[in-house]
Amino acid sequence: MASLELPKAFLARAKAVTAKRAKTVIDHIIKHGSITTEELKVKYGYNHPPRAARDVREQGIPLKTFTHIGSDGRTIAAYRFDLDALADFGKFGGRKAFPKITKKALLKRDGPRCSVCGLEYESRYLQVDHCVPF
Repeated sequence: MASLELPKAFLARAKAVTAKRAKTVIDHIIKHGSITTEELKVKYGYNHPPRAARDVREQGIPLKTFTHIGSDGRTIAAYRFDLDALADFGKFGGRKAFPKITKKALLKRDGPRCSVCGLEYESRYLQVDHCVPF
């Protein structure tokens, strides 16, 4: 996959990533089309290659995981950009935190309780970590 096949907006977003581990994975995929867990471990020295892929996803860059045969004949994971998700690329952006002013407004409006299950909290922020989406 050449970088010319990727949308310019996506390439600009991908090249704007500054986190070292995520940038290493992104640059390799742009240049070669995909990266394997073996390459991440041997070539770049990452002892936990799936963590490097997760770093890319946390930066808002969609990745697709697929299987590949490693140099020793075993099946290993490999990663490439998820072109199906690129259609909705504007929806991606990685993790986003609510600004403090929004948190305070929610607490003032709803009180210190979860809006999903109604559980009340004593903490300073509205928390919904305990709720499982259906």
